[in-house]
Amino acid sequence: MKLKLLVFLLIFLKPVFGETYSEQYGSIKLSGTSFIQDVDNDNRKNTKLDSELEYNFYLEKNNIEFKVQSKIKFGNPSLNDQINFNEAYVSSYKDNFDYLIGNNIIFWGKSEFFNPVDVINSQDYSKGLNKGEKIGQPMINFKRYLDIGDLDLYLLYPTKNIYPSKKIRSQIALNFDDYSKYSNGANSTNLGIGARLSGYKGNIDYGISMYNGNTKDPGLNIINGKIVPNYSEISQIGFDFQLTRDSDLYKSEIIYRSDQFDSNNMLSNYYASNLGYEKTIFNFLERNWDLGLLAEHTYDSRGRTSHTGFQNDLFLGTTLALNDIQDTQSRFILINDLDRQTRSITFTYESRFFSFIRGGIELYYPLNLENDLHNSSFKDEANISFFTKYSF
Repeated sequence: MKLKLLVFLLIFLKPVFGETYSEQYGSIKLSGTSFIQDVDNDNRKNTKLDSELEYNFYLEKNNIEFKVQSKIKFGNPSLNDQINFNEAYVSSYKDNFDYLIGNNIIFWGKSEFFNPVDVINSQDYSKGLNKGEKIGQPMINFKRYLDIGDLDLYLLYPTKNIYPSKKIRSQIALNFDDYSKYSNGANSTNLGIGARLSGYKGNIDYGISMYNGNTKDPGLNIINGKIVPNYSEISQIGFDFQLTRDSDLYKSEIIYRSDQFDSNNMLSNYYASNLGYEKTIFNFLERNWDLGLLAEHTYDSRGRTSHTGFQNDLFLGTTLALNDIQDTQSRFILINDLDRQTRSITFTYESRFFSFIRGGIELYYPLNLENDLHNSSFKDEANISFFTKYSF
């Protein structure tokens, strides 16, 4: 049905646009993961392969734009082969106004590791609960360019997260039910609203945001031996800013959210924040390399009942960009839960092998996760993964 709709839109819009600027591009991606440890008494496999075809189509004439980004996923054992339109919208602009109708990916915030203010899009967890990817959000977006910044207003159609089955790793032992619950004012047709004012003054970038609608982080209830997501209606106010001083960046995100389920499936109101620092050392080792140093600390007023698991965590990371023709990059991340004394290490390396092929590897290793009730299901999830991506 989605593919037929795309073909119809392309045929219909061509005469409407007339002579236009257009472009098409895409990629084919093959990825795989090998888990180091077995899972006892479980049918989940230690290796998995996934493939993904991405196609992008863009049309523009005068002040009208049309864009489609489609992704077709194959070989994922947690779902049937699927096609998603994360971006499929028509937009227009006139004077100091922009308008957009359709599916889009929105990012709010400034931080690198964890963004509490980022609340618009649902997540696709079909590759694992620790491997979420944003889902295109159906919306009407109105933007007004003001002297003090850009004002975005959103009317949002409700969406749900996509969860994996028991067949894959990076998953808790029970199956997810296809059924979802709604409570505390939420329902399957509950339209959400959002607003964000963003701008800069001097060397400070800022954002002030609000959201009201179904949560993107449902409580997880166990009913008849299956996990049932339980969506509540939440309200959130957020603030994010970044101070730039030469090669130093100081970042912060702060929110207040009401009626969110915590890890005990109790509705709660809470504050959360993320404070960060980032520094770039140019010409590292007297080469054309850029070394990035990153540190962030997260706080949640609910403590250990935080649904995110990031109630008092320290993120440390380094990035190294060689700035070569191959665009070679590497990254090292250490996440340290200061309350539970659990840690995880992630190392990634990627480079371009030819002008149209890019590949990389990633190593993930958790430490002491058996001490963390929120993440103990991932204590045996140490793995090595790879990807190869052909662009056309």
